[in-house]
Amino acid sequence: MVECGPIVNSAPATTHFVPSLTRMTATTPWPHALAALIAIGALLAPHAAAMSEPVPGRLTGDTLTAAFVGKTYRGVYQDGVSWRETYLVDGEVDYQDDVNAARGEWFVREDLLCTFYDGDLVGGCFVVMRRSENCFDFYAVDLETNVPAAGWGAVRGAFGWTARGGRSDLLRTCPEGLVS
Repeated sequence: MVECGPIVNSAPATTHFVPSLTRMTATTPWPHALAALIAIGALLAPHAAAMSEPVPGRLTGDTLTAAFVGKTYRGVYQDGVSWRETYLVDGEVDYQDDVNAARGEWFVREDLLCTFYDGDLVGGCFVVMRRSENCFDFYAVDLETNVPAAGWGAVRGAFGWTARGGRSDLLRTCPEGLVS
């Protein structure tokens, strides 16, 4: 017999019971095992779909790489500190803000723009959103989950960004006062 365990939904007072896979054995009747897998899949499918849905304006893959390779961007962080970063063709990055300067490496991994620096600056990986012709929002992600620290709702709503900027060789099109 397949034992069930509670899974509490995010909505208050809603509990779903699904078979516990840890209790299944080789002697578990296959129809029960199949039913257990289908039940689990049905519960997880909406969450997986929400994460895999494309987010309008998100740069991914080759488009993300092409937007940065060989280009210099300028912008601001949420706290108002200005920054400049050049993404060299050879994978090196040249960074400067109001206080620090560093070199390091940049790359695109799993649809994220990643920058890591030599010395004391750490760097990280970012979801990049094109908000207008030359306005990009950068959302720092948790490196274990690749989920933006601000959450996908903030990304979709265009708030909670880590940094905002645009290519330095083009007229910036971000809202006034938010980009240096």
